[in-house]
Amino acid sequence: MLLFFSSELLLPTELKKIVFRSPKIDTIGHFIAFFILAWLIHSLIKLTLVKTFITLSFYGALSELGQYYLGFRNGEFSDFFADIAGISSFILLKLLYLAYKKIYFKKLTKKHSTTSTFPRHDK
Repeated sequence: MLLFFSSELLLPTELKKIVFRSPKIDTIGHFIAFFILAWLIHSLIKLTLVKTFITLSFYGALSELGQYYLGFRNGEFSDFFADIAGISSFILLKLLYLAYKKIYFKKLTKKHSTTSTFPRHDK
């Protein structure tokens, strides 16, 4: 869905024709695979979000370039764009989650600090 929304909002007409000539199952697979791959790399290897993006972007570019030179495969810009969109979607969701978590805990600590009892001064 993100691919289709971004094609309508962000891309020039000429680039839309190249990237979205017809959505193939392969392109959707690239989006899903790189979303999951970004999640795994960030969670298991503990790379930062920036390093995850850079690493997987290079991996996606090199894999498409390699496919371009193979006789039985073809490298496509739309697949690379789907790779980048999958990585970016994971990063966006992760950042939204972290922002929500920060706001939630800030509200939670503020609520607990206002409901705490005053210290007793017994003499």
